[in-house]
Amino acid sequence: MKKPIKLDAYTSEEERANVLTHFPGVVFGIIGVYSALSSNAANYQAWSTAVFFLTCIVLYASSTLYHLVKAKKQKLLFKKLDHISIYLLIAGTFTPFCWGVLGNEAIGKNLLIAVWAIAALGTIFKIFFTGRFEFISLLSYLGMGWLGYLMFDRLAEVMGNQAVNYMLYGGLCYTGGVAFYLMRKLKYHHAIWHIFVLGGTAFHAVAILQVLDFTRA
Repeated sequence: MKKPIKLDAYTSEEERANVLTHFPGVVFGIIGVYSALSSNAANYQAWSTAVFFLTCIVLYASSTLYHLVKAKKQKLLFKKLDHISIYLLIAGTFTPFCWGVLGNEAIGKNLLIAVWAIAALGTIFKIFFTGRFEFISLLSYLGMGWLGYLMFDRLAEVMGNQAVNYMLYGGLCYTGGVAFYLMRKLKYHHAIWHIFVLGGTAFHAVAILQVLDFTRA
């Protein structure tokens, strides 16, 4: 028998905070897509950057709707989409660097293939197992994200240390927020986690926007 997906138990005040702390990410993503596609950057730079912001929209919209809707069937659907979109955002974060900056190098091509393959496998996993094996999911998210360390040295050489530092700050923000995600007994713990996620996305966006001004060799 298929085990039912477990829904999180939040008070109405907590759910309101959960919505308010992730909806801004949707607006941020829309502005980012427009900025990328209306820039004077080369197509590969503009579109690789737009991919990042599109995955921001998917994640923050899924999360917002999950915490906003009341009907159980809809809530289950958006919980599944929310979990899938984490894999998509991580892969989307790699895309501007692996395609827009290192697209002519083996490290860029190999990492791009690897992260999108993991995202595809993660999507399949979440379609069938959302709500189960959550610790494994958490480890896979963190492990996938920190694969970025493999390109830090090369990115520092071609983009400078500032971009890499912002990438590192973003990774630390996401990772540090996990502590609050796990504090289930702390009121508003999930909203606090959301703030860390927004912070991580913002740091990464600062680094990614530099891709629009980069000339790939």
